[in-house]
Amino acid sequence: MSISPKVAPPLKGDSDGIYRIVVHGNSGTGKTTLSNSLGQILGVPVFHLDEIHWRPNWVEATSEEMKTELTKLVEQAEVTRSGWIVDGNYESKTGGMMDGYATDIIWLDPPFWEYFPRSLWRTFRRLLRLDKPCAPGCQETFKECFFSSNSIILWVITNHRKARRRYEPRWAADQTSEGGSGRWKRLGDAGEQTRWISEVSQYFKSL
Repeated sequence: MSISPKVAPPLKGDSDGIYRIVVHGNSGTGKTTLSNSLGQILGVPVFHLDEIHWRPNWVEATSEEMKTELTKLVEQAEVTRSGWIVDGNYESKTGGMMDGYATDIIWLDPPFWEYFPRSLWRTFRRLLRLDKPCAPGCQETFKECFFSSNSIILWVITNHRKARRRYEPRWAADQTSEGGSGRWKRLGDAGEQTRWISEVSQYFKSL
């Protein structure tokens, strides 16, 4: 299957065909699923910021620790001339440093009514130990999930609009029609995310 030269590639990459991708979005919007799919298609490692930020027993990494680990990741990729995918936010800890290295930034912005039930279901599965925790050694408890100021459910609810206020101006300013670089891509509901992953897969199979 050939790709029309008039069709823009689904990812920008750099001039050497290397892809450094950051995936943003509220908790539960599909970052892990999309990142893992991209990693399989591109054959590049995927790094989840949850796993870098959380140590066993919910001990938080410091800003310096996170930046050091991410810097090592970037430097190693430069040495090996390879790409990577990083999913997550944690801008208060990282200063958004990975966006500066990225060739592509994917913002997942599905409707709240669609992904909130998915977040609840994921939480119940983690409580029942049917799904792995967000980071090794960080098992969720019923009390923490539903009766705590650190509740992941509360976070999903309160962070929905915050995430949109944070990322929408950046996405809008980056559009090529606005003189931007075109690195940012906004994906909405699960159907749009699935179609885009299929487009990426078909594109790279055609090369």
